[in-house]
Amino acid sequence: MVPPLSDILKRSASADAINWLNGEVVALRSDFNQRRFYYAFSGVSRHFDKTARVNVEAGDLDSLDAPCPGFTLAGWDEFRLARVILLTVLAEQPTDIYQSTLEKVLGSADLREQVAIFSALPLLPDPDFLVTLARDGSRTNIVDVFDAIALDNPFPAAHFPEEAWNQLVLKALFISRPLYRMEGIDDRANPTLAEALSNLAHERWAAGRVVSAELWRSCANCLTDSIASDIERVAVSDEPGDREAAALIVAEDTTGRFAAIREPLGDLIDAARSGDLTWESLGRQLASA
Repeated sequence: MVPPLSDILKRSASADAINWLNGEVVALRSDFNQRRFYYAFSGVSRHFDKTARVNVEAGDLDSLDAPCPGFTLAGWDEFRLARVILLTVLAEQPTDIYQSTLEKVLGSADLREQVAIFSALPLLPDPDFLVTLARDGSRTNIVDVFDAIALDNPFPAAHFPEEAWNQLVLKALFISRPLYRMEGIDDRANPTLAEALSNLAHERWAAGRVVSAELWRSCANCLTDSIASDIERVAVSDEPGDREAAALIVAEDTTGRFAAIREPLGDLIDAARSGDLTWESLGRQLASA
């Protein structure tokens, strides 16, 4: 197994389950067999506790972040981690075997197995090959599967082309997922996305629907006159988080274009500049509401 993944799993899993997984890893590494991998990947459900969360410590996050920035195991259960360990063994095989096996497993995977596969993307080789799988997977209407790709996963920000990234952000808003958990959300902001988000806001306003305050995060560094006008509207909104979102944008503005709304947002702008108000804190606030 790839440390520290096995060490983390040992903290919560039973000795019998760990012994079984170790045996499968040794067998697959010594003489890889596609059928055995399928049985092991599926067989995780017979040995591990699907309700048990893995015990992640601060040092674990540091050791994982060094080779794979942004990768996290937060909230993972034993099923997911055990399967990801098996996937790292699959990744050691020749490219043709690795790719064909992964495609076949994904093609027949149940919900939990799909979650494990997409969670493992940052640890697997051949990102160009994986991007196709992830883009197809992100079209799902199953929230858990979408979350495994889009949330707390550095793979899309690192490897998705702009069009795919923009679609992922828009899809996250359509199905009400928390954008603050999208790794690289600020780094991947772009004018095309900002325009699409503004258009989406106008469509929802016209339909009398609520616009998530997090939508404006990807517009913050791509302010056209039209989007600036949107921010002025948001600054006087009563919807949850809207004034905070406006304050976060106004606090960073140096053009003076928001002079008319600075005073009403004064306390929130001060909070943004001091770090008491951030996009992350706003996202958490909205998610817990």
